Amino acid sequence: MNRHVVSFLSLFGLVLVLSVYYILLPTNLFIKVPTTDAPVNSVISPSQDVYFETLFSELEVKHQEVIDENLALVVSQEISNAQKELALNAILSEKEIIRLENTLVGLIKEEGFSNVYVEYLPQCIKVVLKTEELSNEQAATIFSIVYTHSKTNLMPEIEIIA
Repeated sequence: MNRHVVSFLSLFGLVLVLSVYYILLPTNLFIKVPTTDAPVNSVISPSQDVYFETLFSELEVKHQEVIDENLALVVSQEISNAQKELALNAILSEKEIIRLENTLVGLIKEEGFSNVYVEYLPQCIKVVLKTEELSNEQAATIFSIVYTHSKTNLMPEIEIIA
């Protein structure tokens, strides 16, 4: 055989094997998971609380798992189009929940609270604040913000961390 033909067949076989390999990889390997680039011995600023950072990272992982599970259903060849549509709607719903949680965190921070965490739960909307004390007016303002911007009938549950 000619050397050019052997080289071509070798390269073609390599490309074919790599193509099959990348097609069979799980899809969640290509989704970027944000990481913190803070050095190990860094000083945490007062606006950055480790407890809240942990809550946010756990919530982000939870949201990403829901999105990944539904994304796996969408790309699956074994389920019907109706089930794929439900999975796509679940992904869109999860992204809307993420957007609403971030909006509520921003609105509550505008009221003067530096550390705020908001999570949509099936029975309520959990709000965690770091403050020494919470006046009735502040609590009413937070209830009002959460209830009017949440687009649900879920009541807020406020937890205070001193």
